[in-house]
Amino acid sequence: MNKGRVIIFSVLLTCCFLINSVGAKSVGKDTYRMCKNDIFIDYDQLNCKKIVSEIKDDGCFVAVDLGDWLREKNIYDISVIEDNENEGYKRIFYERNPEREEADEFYNSKDTSYIYFEGLVYEGDVISYTDSLIETVTEVRFDGSFYTQVEPQTSFFSSETEEALKGRN
Repeated sequence: MNKGRVIIFSVLLTCCFLINSVGAKSVGKDTYRMCKNDIFIDYDQLNCKKIVSEIKDDGCFVAVDLGDWLREKNIYDISVIEDNENEGYKRIFYERNPEREEADEFYNSKDTSYIYFEGLVYEGDVISYTDSLIETVTEVRFDGSFYTQVEPQTSFFSSETEEALKGRN
């Protein structure tokens, strides 16, 4: 297969994944129900990608940071590539492991969405966020493996402003 055909095939394959995006199930006109494994962006938390980990009986749901969920479920082979304490960052490699992805535990009910690991994250996605650390995707490989960088979260306030705000409480 020549290089041009490989590129065209790759583009078509990517389009298929984008068409079948993960999302809530429609239950009526303009009404949707969240499902386990639905992925969304939390705009209130620095656009961090979240995944629905639990659906409650009343329709409420629990969502966690995608990076935390991936580490907990042990789906990817995760390794620290560089840990630079002087610069304050850590570079991590998430290597896809297709055998772990196919485990039935991820798709245990009809109210569970399928996860497309090939297009799970994109460069620039925030997958883990706390008050002190932020994990951002820095590079995505063709097979869905990806690199992230964990850095200290910078405060928008100076230390004097933070002290003044604490004094008001």
